[in-house]
Amino acid sequence: MRHSIRLLFAYILLFTFSSCSLVGIHLQVKNPKHPGSYPHFSKTIKLLGDQNTKYRNSYDVTFYNLNITVDQKNKYLKGVVEMRAIALTNLDTIQIDLFENMIVKSISYATLMSHTETGTGLITANFTRNHGAIFIPIKQKENEIFKIRIEYEGKPVIAPKPPWKGGFVWKKDKEGNPWIGVTCETEGASLWWPCKDVTNDEPDSAAINITVSGDLTAVSNGKFLGKETNGDKTTFKWYVSNPINLYNVTIYVGKFALIEDSLKSAESGKVLSINHYVLPANLEKAKKHLAQAKEQIAFYEKIFGEYPWYSDGYKLVESPYEGMEHQSAIAYGNGYKNSYNGFDYIILHESAHEWWGNSISASDLSDVWLHEGFATYAEALFVEKTQGENAYLRYLLMYRMFIKNKRPVVGPVGARFFDYKDSDVYMKGAWILHTLRTVIADDKIFFDILKSFRVENNGKTVSSLDFIKMVNEKSGRNLNWFFSQYLNKREVPFLEFYWDGTDFYYKWKQVDSTFIMQSEIILDGLVRILLKPTANVQKLSVSNKTYSEIAFNNYTQLFGTKENKRLVKEFGTNQK
Repeated sequence: MRHSIRLLFAYILLFTFSSCSLVGIHLQVKNPKHPGSYPHFSKTIKLLGDQNTKYRNSYDVTFYNLNITVDQKNKYLKGVVEMRAIALTNLDTIQIDLFENMIVKSISYATLMSHTETGTGLITANFTRNHGAIFIPIKQKENEIFKIRIEYEGKPVIAPKPPWKGGFVWKKDKEGNPWIGVTCETEGASLWWPCKDVTNDEPDSAAINITVSGDLTAVSNGKFLGKETNGDKTTFKWYVSNPINLYNVTIYVGKFALIEDSLKSAESGKVLSINHYVLPANLEKAKKHLAQAKEQIAFYEKIFGEYPWYSDGYKLVESPYEGMEHQSAIAYGNGYKNSYNGFDYIILHESAHEWWGNSISASDLSDVWLHEGFATYAEALFVEKTQGENAYLRYLLMYRMFIKNKRPVVGPVGARFFDYKDSDVYMKGAWILHTLRTVIADDKIFFDILKSFRVENNGKTVSSLDFIKMVNEKSGRNLNWFFSQYLNKREVPFLEFYWDGTDFYYKWKQVDSTFIMQSEIILDGLVRILLKPTANVQKLSVSNKTYSEIAFNNYTQLFGTKENKRLVKEFGTNQK
């Protein structure tokens, strides 16, 4: 009888994709022979990315007040930004950031008696610029509160490929009206306004006042406080009452129609204010299409905890680019269409970021998988809830085909590096969580980890180490070996095997001696055997007179497989 080795669920992938020749698609898990490289990090990037210099970690920003005028005709910004902060130590110089192409008109400062004082006696500050960094000599004693006022203007960088390559987007809608937006996750908020442009210091709140001309509307994060008209210009006032990472601060300018809605939480009974802003021509289909967000928010509340921004509300804003997770003001540009799964993945994914990326934010973009991997896995969990386990597995198997394994999931620290072409922080990040669920083998514990990590760190910046610590505490196990393999090494484990018809030989490859993940094989689709592979060859008696087929259960864990006849000899050598 002919015996065979196969991978379960491979037929699903073949059914889903008619061609395997698509660039970057791999039906089987692969570890490329050569690693991917990182770009050269310029002086500008290093100044922006290094968050732990004395000029930055010596003070904590508590509030921003943005007052910006948008000149859509000339693609120009003029603004005044006030930053309120507290000195964490005695300091004499601080760094803020603004792209070199933007003009600084003046900088002034004042020491405040309290966080609510406006500070009228401003002192003009001298400053120096070095690439995108601005150094301001200002003497403050530890625990003193101070304010910086920056007047600036300029033409912000235009986005070459939003949202992945960021900048301003100056477009017109089909009726010829201005349609403006901005994305800057990798580039940083200092692309368009002066700030302490780091990911590990979020203000507690922010006021965002956008002035536009004509009958345009300006939408931003948080709660709408009203508008003031002066001649042909109108200022739209928005207020964010929660911590916000700076690349999420955003504006949308255009002619918009408002869809007002609400959602009563099944978990807390609270009522969430929902206000979508869409192009008028799309109003009717938007009313129906965007309503799916409520089901998704309700699901995320159930498994990840309460929606973080009840005081700021939730809104989707039709944008001149595909999508972006701007906090409480999510960019939507997917054309009001659902995927083959029956939902709009842009709404599903970007809304998940309100919990993963916004509620908790990576303290350094090297850990951006905490945003993208978790949000991608949240998609799969929604599929599992609404369509069942098999659909959940199919969804993840589809994403597995895009895993590249060219670089570690955790990237270089202090470089503000996030390569949109490397999908591993998304797909591999999701598979790390999927695999972790299998390793923990207890859904109650696994989902408690996810919810607890999010709830306990709401409004905070976190690292991978913070997540690992909670996993170890909640599971009662030391899983450092797991994260060392999947986060810090580019290669995934490979299970090498050989079946000679009498014995089945196996071992882990491309792992170190601490890696102890168990793996399951299935004989003739009926008998399940849990293997405990190590880096040394082991043997299991499996006769082809009894079984004709061995299948690997690698649809619940991320690893590759490779047949290797030399394992027989290696096993014999090890026994001597």
